[in-house]
Amino acid sequence: MASPLSLTELSEAAVAAEDLAFTSPYVPRLGGVDPLGLRQINFDLMDLVFPGLNNVAAHIRPFAVVAWAWRRAAICAQNLGQNTVSIHDLQDFVDRIEVVYAWSQFLRKTEADLPGREVLAGLVSGPGYTFGGEDWLRKCEIRKTSTALSAPINYGPGLKVLGWLKPHPEQKAVLVVQPLALDAIAAFEKQIEPYLAHPVFSKFGEVSVTSAEVGQWAPAWELESPTNAEQEAMIKTLGGEYASQQRRDGVGLVAAAVSCLGGVTEPAAVRRAMCGLPTGFAPGPLESAARAWRIVQVRQMFRLALEGLFYWTLLKLEGAPMSTQALVDAFLDSAGNSETVETWLSDVNDDSCGPVDWLERLEKSLSSLTCETDLPGSVRGALAASLREAPPTPGTERRDRLPLARAASEARDWRNEKPAAFLAHVFESWVIGQHAYWSAIRGMGDARARRRMILRLKIVLEEGGWTLTPGSMNHVPRATADRLETVLTLMREAGLIN
Repeated sequence: MASPLSLTELSEAAVAAEDLAFTSPYVPRLGGVDPLGLRQINFDLMDLVFPGLNNVAAHIRPFAVVAWAWRRAAICAQNLGQNTVSIHDLQDFVDRIEVVYAWSQFLRKTEADLPGREVLAGLVSGPGYTFGGEDWLRKCEIRKTSTALSAPINYGPGLKVLGWLKPHPEQKAVLVVQPLALDAIAAFEKQIEPYLAHPVFSKFGEVSVTSAEVGQWAPAWELESPTNAEQEAMIKTLGGEYASQQRRDGVGLVAAAVSCLGGVTEPAAVRRAMCGLPTGFAPGPLESAARAWRIVQVRQMFRLALEGLFYWTLLKLEGAPMSTQALVDAFLDSAGNSETVETWLSDVNDDSCGPVDWLERLEKSLSSLTCETDLPGSVRGALAASLREAPPTPGTERRDRLPLARAASEARDWRNEKPAAFLAHVFESWVIGQHAYWSAIRGMGDARARRRMILRLKIVLEEGGWTLTPGSMNHVPRATADRLETVLTLMREAGLIN
């Protein structure tokens, strides 16, 4: 009997059943990458500095490849004398170009910085491929929202937000090249002009290509070598005349920090300088962008401190269940105690440490072989530092994602109490409460969408205290990538920095 999908179907099946029956064994999928539900605020804040960018779309050439593919598809339709062409044929052509491009780059350089290496492994190691039939349709479906260059998690949003493409006014699924990209794709096309007669570049429908042919094309459109026109287009749209004011100021802040560092472009050094104090970098007219950037890093520090505390909690529970008080006592034994919450937070004030320094301390403690004893001190310091820089109001931060302003307000309410009482609140509300809430919310979302259920809840309360759920996994938390490396790579390829 098929598994009932709703309570009504389950009731009907129970009424109709004439005998006992065993249900199929349920094996939940364990997982969850955002255990406290705090990471979305990081992404929202990044949009205030680098809107339209992400952590993947870090090279200029894919912008040109995808934009050119849409323009080439339209030209192919004209060359074939077609007054109209189906959206499916246009999208199929673009999908093919994207795959051939990525395939060629993986042949040229196994570790090419493009999505889809595993999905395309069969093509890279095979003699050739026919674009058509069921296998090709499956590949397109798999790639659409994951490894395609145009996917929402890759270059898709940037192509539109940065202005290389925009939806056709009548057919939203069809993308049209914008004026700022015309010279770029014309220069790009000259690079591959000798190969354009091949059916891959000139025909709709089923076409075949050999791996040898794809490998021959690879140097002509290599990932790391954009033309001058492609560079100019990226300069204009990344931080120039076509950029939004926020992105222009964000890119300007990066350039100013690199200049202050004497040309150093190492991400950690640039990230630290952009935050201002305690470094000697002064943002001048870019003060607003620098303030927004510092807020990103402070919120990142706060989130990683709490996720680090959750990670430490799960480590402690591997031995046996523990009460909240036992967890608090163990934490204070390692982190140190004080008379009041106010002094407990102020005693770790270190003027030589900025947000990025505390992030690095947290990550070092999390990777330490003596994590259980090293991490509490780093968590204490990072919490204190982040609460000191909390904004006065939550702004657009949702209350159920623990705004830093709310956390700071609650800490002030406890300032004259013993640290143990405050930490009991932190454990039960900021950490375990957040985890239980978001595990339930996302579980209900899975159920409503009829997706496969993921068991996210890692900790429950039993008679002996807090205990791990069966099979729960404890992953070391990491700072969320903040798009800076993307910006630095694009600026370097555009010639804005060395």
